[in-house]
Amino acid sequence: MTETVGSTLRRIRKNRGESIVTVAKATHTSPASFTKWENDQTVPSERSIRKLAEYYNTEPLEILAVAFPDKYAPAEEKKVVLEGSTVIRVEDLLSDTTVLTYNDQPLTPSKKNLIASFTAGLIIASADKD
Repeated sequence: MTETVGSTLRRIRKNRGESIVTVAKATHTSPASFTKWENDQTVPSERSIRKLAEYYNTEPLEILAVAFPDKYAPAEEKKVVLEGSTVIRVEDLLSDTTVLTYNDQPLTPSKKNLIASFTAGLIIASADKD
């Protein structure tokens, strides 16, 4: 079973032996909001997660990675490995240390920047439609 934000928050709270009301009061959160978080009805904001992590004296990334995996999960958890394929991150493809070629000729920095801008535009435009 995949761990959710709610199950993570519930596990941490129960390991400390605290009630929802106690944690909500200590973190200036309503018990109703905290209950919705633990029941995975809503996801707490990054700010709320950081506040909870500080209260629990735990690393915020433990919770943030579950709540926002695209942004906070470790790179090895986000990798998609396709059998028999070479996986290249767009960030690596467009980095300053990468040389792009076309017809075995290195592209100029200005052409590489053009490709980077075009690629970023495509990714942003498609993200808006997802």
